[in-house]
Amino acid sequence: MKNNPILSLVIGAVMLVTGLFWLMQIIQVSSLWGGGWIVGGIQISAGLTLVPFIAGIIWVFYDTKSTAAKIVTALGAIIIIAGILMSIRFYVRPTSLYVFILIIVLIGGGCGLLARVIFKKPGGGKR
Repeated sequence: MKNNPILSLVIGAVMLVTGLFWLMQIIQVSSLWGGGWIVGGIQISAGLTLVPFIAGIIWVFYDTKSTAAKIVTALGAIIIIAGILMSIRFYVRPTSLYVFILIIVLIGGGCGLLARVIFKKPGGGKR
């Protein structure tokens, strides 16, 4: 395998993809939207995060050339996206130690084989 970089590349890619696929199979994703944010000790509900976006949309339709209206609309959209991302929770399902070690070996070994091919010095010289 050391003399055949294409074989190392293919085997490394297969190992990496297999390990990542298996890892993604044991991770469960859920959402807790609706909790809101706590800012300065004040609870802000999830519905209130829509207010800047709605105000920005109204302002943009009222004055299409206003830069401030576009900034408020963009910040409102960013607040909504941040709220959605903050509400996502990841849980690892129970699995055996054997499966977990196998996943780590596949991911690490695949990355190592890919790195050997990608970062090999030209001319076949020693690293």
